[in-house]
Amino acid sequence: MGMLDKVEIPRKMCAVIFLLDTSGSMDGAPIGAVNSAIENVLPELITMNENNPDNEIRVAVMKFDFDAEWVVGGDELLTPEEVKNSWNDLDANGYTSMGAAFEALNEKLSTSHGFMRRASGSVAPVLFLLSDGAPTDDYQAGLQKLKANNWYKIAVRVAVGYSEKCNDDVLRDFTGNSETVLHTDDPAELKRMIKFIAVTSSRVASQGSGLSTESDNPDDNTQKTADAITAQGGALNAPMDEDDGKW
Repeated sequence: MGMLDKVEIPRKMCAVIFLLDTSGSMDGAPIGAVNSAIENVLPELITMNENNPDNEIRVAVMKFDFDAEWVVGGDELLTPEEVKNSWNDLDANGYTSMGAAFEALNEKLSTSHGFMRRASGSVAPVLFLLSDGAPTDDYQAGLQKLKANNWYKIAVRVAVGYSEKCNDDVLRDFTGNSETVLHTDDPAELKRMIKFIAVTSSRVASQGSGLSTESDNPDDNTQKTADAITAQGGALNAPMDEDDGKW
């Protein structure tokens, strides 16, 4: 190989992780909006991968009701294309085992045995939480473990609360930033909101470089997303194209 021959440099990974409340109160239009939103956001993530030579988005999806279960990425993170080709709609039933979800997420935010073990390295992950109610288990125990996790500290942390019964204090406790917690009571807006926040936060994270967990300002990525959400917030009120769900 000559000195001028092109050498392909491995891309760093940007993990986009969805934690989705599938408790019984999400049954009907809400869970339908969630399923539709996930399907609509995947093509956007595919396009972002095609346009970013440095970082590659990979996806995991967890549902939590009676317990926490990885429905995408249980063994390893998948590309958006792989998720798009294998996605099965979620059903809603059971409780709101958010503490179990935090415990399971903490286990996966690891370079030794979890999602972050990619040889070429990773940028800050995106942690997206959706819930329509209060936890029915001890969420604080799981959250305290997460807060000690260095990947959680540098992550882009965002949350959507659905319905008047949602405990927004819990969501703010998860994100650590009230500006990255959005709320809606409308299924149609929920669908739009999931897509908007997922794309915005993924863009912020994937534009980053390899990050040190010793950062002096570990919450910078969440704040950058808060600033982006504020700057683009008008998009939530813009009409979507009926054919492809885009703004």
